[in-house]
Amino acid sequence: MNKRIRTGLLTAVLLFAAALALSGCGGKNNDNNGGNTNTGTNNGGNANTGASSGGEQTITVKASNFKFDQPEIHVKQGDKVTIKLVDEEGLHGFAIPDYDVDIKENEGTATFTADKAGEHPYHCSIVCGSGHANMVGKLIVD
Repeated sequence: MNKRIRTGLLTAVLLFAAALALSGCGGKNNDNNGGNTNTGTNNGGNANTGASSGGEQTITVKASNFKFDQPEIHVKQGDKVTIKLVDEEGLHGFAIPDYDVDIKENEGTATFTADKAGEHPYHCSIVCGSGHANMVGKLIVD
């Protein structure tokens, strides 16, 4: 392979790698569905489908550069909780390590039973740029 072809190939690979690295939080995401389709609210102002202990809740978390729309999510102990992640700006993830939740796609969901009382931190699980460390919050199980 001649030097000119190798140089061109190397340049193309480096440009692709740079584009991939920059596609995190700083990138635009045009897959915004614009609305919350869940019904009801609980004491944390989160959308859900039920609020009693042992019930079910569906909570939509909206992520943008560099924050979640809900710094706290309140649920009742024993509830079956479904988290739906919507990336409004950039590419983000949503992880609650205490419940082995790690959503890494826009409009992805995770379901778990909130069986551990107390505060459980959550964070963005996709390195998304300079404000990534600010994308944190807590799940509060009452």
